[in-house]
Amino acid sequence: DTAGQERFRTITTAYYRGAMGIMLVYDITNEKSFENIKNWIRNIEEHASSDVERMILGNKCDMNDKRQVSKERGEKLAIDYGIKFLETSAKSSLNVEESFFTLGRDIMTRLNRKINDNSPPGAGGPVKITENRSKKSSFFRCSLF
Repeated sequence: DTAGQERFRTITTAYYRGAMGIMLVYDITNEKSFENIKNWIRNIEEHASSDVERMILGNKCDMNDKRQVSKERGEKLAIDYGIKFLETSAKSSLNVEESFFTLGRDIMTRLNRKINDNSPPGAGGPVKITENRSKKSSFFRCSLF
């Protein structure tokens, strides 16, 4: 996590190598952070492996009164790039855990597919992730694509 700071741009390319999953987070109250997502996707396409799992998160969805980026724009960007999308709130923890579980499941699904495609009959089975998390009800509902 470099928080998108320009001064770390030279070392971020090293982070892409070997990455299995990347979360691209923008601030829904900051148009510029949303516009920068396209630059980060370009960097990922240039430096990361082609099968890295990616996810776009619109953070601060608890601050709807200060919203500059509509949920629809976030969803459209995700659809255009074929990436999953969630709106989150780090402050209220809305969808934060869900985003990590979703990305983790997607990585495990991809790894299991690779194992099954490359293993001879009778080899070990797939890896499974189980969740043990509390079921909290939430007033806000943000959707997953």
